[in-house]
Amino acid sequence: MTSEGIRFLDTGSNNGKFNMAVDYYIARHMLDKPTFRVYRWDPYCISLGYHQELSEIDAELCKARGFDIVRRETGGRAVFHSEELTYSMVIPKGSKFYSDSILEVYNKISTVLVNALKASGVREADLKKGKAPDFKELYKEKLSSVCFSSTSTYEVVIGDKKLVGSAQKRLKESVLQHGSIIVGEKHLELIDLLNIEERLKNRFKEITKSKTATVSEIIEINDHDEFYINLKKELMNSLSAEFEESVEQFRLSEKDLLEINEIESYFNL
Repeated sequence: MTSEGIRFLDTGSNNGKFNMAVDYYIARHMLDKPTFRVYRWDPYCISLGYHQELSEIDAELCKARGFDIVRRETGGRAVFHSEELTYSMVIPKGSKFYSDSILEVYNKISTVLVNALKASGVREADLKKGKAPDFKELYKEKLSSVCFSSTSTYEVVIGDKKLVGSAQKRLKESVLQHGSIIVGEKHLELIDLLNIEERLKNRFKEITKSKTATVSEIIEINDHDEFYINLKKELMNSLSAEFEESVEQFRLSEKDLLEINEIESYFNL
């Protein structure tokens, strides 16, 4: 049985391999209590779903623009991590918050995100059951590479537009869920980085924009860092309220960081 309480970890801005290695490490080696983490990306980075082909992305163009490419251990499609706050939550099997129901865990975490966004001024944020994506049509349209192009079951939305994209992975001793809270519009640049015909890119960018919402569309953000700080504070408050548990800020130790650096090579493409 895990101990009581929830860790809250802010690892700041790091490269893609480090960010994925931290999630990997926590989900396997820090299982005494649940851990909620927030992080950002420097440089900006495309993460591919676990089974997604690298050939779907223009790797040379990414390199020319200074963007990383990394593979997630969760499924789904490509995400361009740029103007966003990324979160992850690891819940060990021994925790009272663990459930064998994927949907129950997903909804608990999504409720935390919705409440934190509302408290940060994004009052239109909601948890909504979406239509199952028409993958046959998406593949026909060659837009299936884009994670935010469709809304799956129960997403954080504004109206009918996705605001937070999330994915979940079940491990032997824990469940990992992570996702992106979209703040600005730069995520649309992902369309430029796909290996598709140039004539389709403007159209697909319009489709993706019509299916996604951003925080900056709802509230005025003069300082992204200030908004991230406020959202982090509200995430801590919402975690405590939703899980009825104390939430304590935490920092990785030197030993943790050494082991995480060793794991980074797992995410080479």
